[in-house]
Amino acid sequence: MAGWVRGMWSVSLWHPEREVGTFTYLVPHWQARTETAARAVATARHADRAAVMLDPVTLAEMAVGEVAFRPAVRSQERAVAWVALVQHDAIDERGWHAAEPGERDELGRQPLRAIHKRYRERVIGFGNSLADIMASLAGTDTGWDLAQYRDDLGRIVWDDVRADIHRSALSYTWHTPYGVVWIDQS
Repeated sequence: MAGWVRGMWSVSLWHPEREVGTFTYLVPHWQARTETAARAVATARHADRAAVMLDPVTLAEMAVGEVAFRPAVRSQERAVAWVALVQHDAIDERGWHAAEPGERDELGRQPLRAIHKRYRERVIGFGNSLADIMASLAGTDTGWDLAQYRDDLGRIVWDDVRADIHRSALSYTWHTPYGVVWIDQS
């Protein structure tokens, strides 16, 4: 996959207890292929920046508040196909796995097609971030009341939302090279 994925991570940091502003860092995909890596890069950049600011202690206390991936090609269909390939162990963040004899022939592709079809039918939402997905679901039967996920300053703690989605294991969200997709796993 190296070389073909283009896009930019947007990582926003804010103070968990008081309003001191939001710092947003853009991390190119070639520099951080996963959300975890993008968080680490943005946090390191912020630490460097905070060290030379007027209130380094307060700025050092800031935490990641929201992460979004801005893909060069935003496509729900491609995102679902990517999830199916990952779940079928055909690819990982480094690229295609070596195929065993018969794995990439027609018979070997049938289970992958079945997974892809099942996931395509079970998409709950799609967007650049979990915030994007929740905004698109507002007012629908699938929409969530996000009031319980707000901190004392009224900001939504997206890591808590994602943790609750994943906790039940009935649905899951994936950051893919084509956007974030939320799929029903039940």
